[in-house]
Amino acid sequence: MRLFALLPLMAVAVAAHGHDDHLEKRSQPGAPQPNPVDLSPLTWGDVNIIHTTDTHGWLSGHTKEASYSADFGDFSSFLYHMRQQANHRRKDLLVVDSGDLHDGNGLGDASPVNGQYTRPIYQKINYDALAIGNHELYVNDVAENTYRDFAPGWGKRYLTSNVFIKDSHTNKTVPIGNLYNKFRLKFGTRVMSYGFLYNFKGAANNTVVEPSNFTVTLPWFQKSLKEDVDMYLIVGHVPIRWAEATAVVKAIRAAHPSKPIVVLGGHLHVRDFTVYDNRAFGLSSGRFMETLGWMSVDGIKDRACRVETNCIGKNLTVTRRYLDSNVYTYKKHSLAHPRQKFDTWKGRSITKEIFKVRKTLNLSNTIGCAPQDYYLARYPYTDARSLLNLVANEVLPTAVVNASRPYPGVVIVNSGSQRFDLFKGPFTLDDTYIVSPFHNDFIFATVPYKVASKMLAALNGAPFQKRADEALPAYATNATLTPGYVTKDDYGYGGDDWKHSTIPYVPSPNYISSPLPTGLAETDLVDIVWLSFFTNLVEPILKKLDPATTYTSGIYRRDVDTNSMLLNFVKAKWSNTTC
Repeated sequence: MRLFALLPLMAVAVAAHGHDDHLEKRSQPGAPQPNPVDLSPLTWGDVNIIHTTDTHGWLSGHTKEASYSADFGDFSSFLYHMRQQANHRRKDLLVVDSGDLHDGNGLGDASPVNGQYTRPIYQKINYDALAIGNHELYVNDVAENTYRDFAPGWGKRYLTSNVFIKDSHTNKTVPIGNLYNKFRLKFGTRVMSYGFLYNFKGAANNTVVEPSNFTVTLPWFQKSLKEDVDMYLIVGHVPIRWAEATAVVKAIRAAHPSKPIVVLGGHLHVRDFTVYDNRAFGLSSGRFMETLGWMSVDGIKDRACRVETNCIGKNLTVTRRYLDSNVYTYKKHSLAHPRQKFDTWKGRSITKEIFKVRKTLNLSNTIGCAPQDYYLARYPYTDARSLLNLVANEVLPTAVVNASRPYPGVVIVNSGSQRFDLFKGPFTLDDTYIVSPFHNDFIFATVPYKVASKMLAALNGAPFQKRADEALPAYATNATLTPGYVTKDDYGYGGDDWKHSTIPYVPSPNYISSPLPTGLAETDLVDIVWLSFFTNLVEPILKKLDPATTYTSGIYRRDVDTNSMLLNFVKAKWSNTTC
């Protein structure tokens, strides 16, 4: 019987011979590919997990960055081959996503309804468990669409243990997805799964997020702990070190002193791995389809552990790996032989669908040419290479300040409204959503200069603290390596599949502004302009700065918002389309 199990892999292995650096052309047209390197094989255990999180619509892959250039069609093909490997090895494989599918890429955000084209593509990936993210909950319509059009397609696999919605038809508050799901994997592992969101305060008014430390006390959760399973899977849009995650781990551990627990988290856009105890672990897998997380857990099928007291203090063997999302990575880890055909019919069809949507939405159309790279967090805010410097000193004065107003304007935005680097060369419609994905209106009030001049400092509050520098491994400063992730977690360094030189991180203020008008007296009037996103913060500050006056606010410009300001700037200043 073992010979017959090997035949499919033997057949593809002898179909062709060649070198490891053979690459088929795929991904989105024009997407760069990385230079081949040696990658260590993945370690397989009883249960193995492939994890995505915080994809934010990046299903096209990174069309300007070789390290992360695989699209969702490539991802689909990779999963097919990994499942073939799992079957051959007779090991269980889980594919899991931890939420935040919206806001961050034109493929999802440029459509008439947010996620209109990306939701059907996500549903072509056979995930075993999914959780909801906060970006599915900011807007009533997006939350409603998730509840009615997205969650039902997953059945019991879409998990929202502490997230609810007011059903517009029945007027009842119900879970958006399933509270929990017990299921059995192909080779027998019995899994109890939950889906938790961190204690998110900014959800739309038709939704409710319940604190996880309350949820775990409820009768339904306590009853679920009485089910006979081999492991607990917590799929959470929650940082793995935050109290919302540890509360669930502790609740399970109180009932089951030695059952394996795996937490798959997200939200902070970082690679991370943590050890809660010797039988409970957490993994977080980056952002924007830059990273696939890999975890293997061995020891789950230890028969002695069916009596839980036998295994208290007994170690599981757990590995983690952070994979750069490119086709070379996918091929090296999933194929039985380097010349084996990688593309699947389903994968090719997804790639073609993505290309078609991008063409429909004109995402690849060149609007102008960026003269240099502008980085979100590699350089100080005052540096000319900083994206925030560009926004504050050029974009806001050019594209937002209204010169027809009787008073000069100063515009304040939160630095978090800008989400990604802007690269030298062709600037496309897609870049407007990648760099500045959120839709916010500009609000204003006319105030004396003495008030306007204090607003930015008041919003920023205490000065930003510089994060502690950590010792980096020797390869982190190697100039021959491409810049990328250099991750230190509870296992130390070594989790990154590709070795990279470290990318500097420089913290920025929470809020930035266009330059203050000059030559004004304290009583001269100024338009202070801010984003609708943080109106609730501005109004109390205005009252504190000038208690005697009640200021009236309104829309500053109806022809510009945070989605269009960068587009308008590029048309005005970088309109040369021959790069």
